[in-house]
Amino acid sequence: TTVINLASALSQQNKKILVIDLDPQGNATTGLGLSNIDNSSETIYGVLNGTKEIGEVIKKTDFENLDYNHWLTSFKEGWEAERYKRKFTPNFTKKRIKAHNELLEWMPIYIGKSKQIGGRVHNHLYKELHKPTFAMKLHSRENLLDAEFRLSTVKIEVVNYNMILPKVESYLRNKINPLIGRQ
Repeated sequence: TTVINLASALSQQNKKILVIDLDPQGNATTGLGLSNIDNSSETIYGVLNGTKEIGEVIKKTDFENLDYNHWLTSFKEGWEAERYKRKFTPNFTKKRIKAHNELLEWMPIYIGKSKQIGGRVHNHLYKELHKPTFAMKLHSRENLLDAEFRLSTVKIEVVNYNMILPKVESYLRNKINPLIGRQ
């Protein structure tokens, strides 16, 4: 119980955790939501007797927040690196970060609206970092060039665009909680 509580507390502080369960009953293993019966040959005892390598027996848990916190910390550190601060780019929003508690297949990063969507997307992707246009400027962020991003657009043609779309945008921000952008 102590190990599980300690792992939980450390994960909340964005620490990477490896729990090694040496208890023959496997209480820490079951306490973290894993079976201590399935693949019983793939345990720490296989490492100790030389039949397994450590990498073969490490199991990923469903323990809430471990993977999400690691991803969030890593992405946030990359996004907020010193050379990218005060460069007309959107910031992380604490309120929206708190709305998420698990790592999804795709994490919502940003929501925006524009009558000229092609130009706006181009700015988010390719605008140079030093240019005063407010945009994500993804291509200028060398530390995120390996990150995979997905873009979705919806064309909305309405007569009163400037009155209606801010409400739609606000609704989507509150529903989806993108991590970067307006509060």
